[in-house]
Amino acid sequence: MLRAVLAALLLAGGQRVSNRKLVQSLWATPPRSALSNLRSYLARVRAILGNADPRLAARLVTVSDGGGYLFTLGPKELDVNVFSDLARRGQAHLRAGDHAPAAALLHDALALWRGPAGDNITATGTITQQLADLDEQRIIATEDFVDARLALGATSSLLHDIRALVLDQPLRDRPWEQLMRALYLTGDPAGALGAYQKARRSFGEALGIEPSGRLQQLQVAILQRDDLVIARHAFR
Repeated sequence: MLRAVLAALLLAGGQRVSNRKLVQSLWATPPRSALSNLRSYLARVRAILGNADPRLAARLVTVSDGGGYLFTLGPKELDVNVFSDLARRGQAHLRAGDHAPAAALLHDALALWRGPAGDNITATGTITQQLADLDEQRIIATEDFVDARLALGATSSLLHDIRALVLDQPLRDRPWEQLMRALYLTGDPAGALGAYQKARRSFGEALGIEPSGRLQQLQVAILQRDDLVIARHAFR
């Protein structure tokens, strides 16, 4: 729970977080002792930070005016903010068709990650949705990075990464699209059509639905060897 307390403060980006919001971040159903537990957790976090570096402990500030706490942060000091900025700029280049700078920026953004958002954080409150939103941003940036690299001609070298993304996110359209495109572009249209059938089984078994219209259109384009339609699937 100590990690969750610190994460809730960091995700506030240096802004004050009220006691009520901290409690909501940690517990879906707060216990009666939530406030006293929270104070205890914060005291322990401050002590741990102080043992590491007294300057870190000084960053955890108790706000007397209005109550609550904040963790002071310098510009570009929070990985989440740096990631978001790099990803946003990379995505803008991708939309503009500037694939080399897009790939470079998205690579740097993704290099900040060390695993799923909130790994080893135990909490049941609103922070769970914040962490899920961060993971969604990471996945989108990963998909964008794949599109940029595909546009630059990195097809064979990307297949392993795309297959890993499909395994991790089997119910997302875009990794399946990217796998189909990459296989087709490496001269394996049969493999691309086989990937479509795997996607169809995945969606059918898990959700009871057919693949999206986009995936179906891509399948038809591959059957017809329509390179122009296939290329357009790189753009969202």
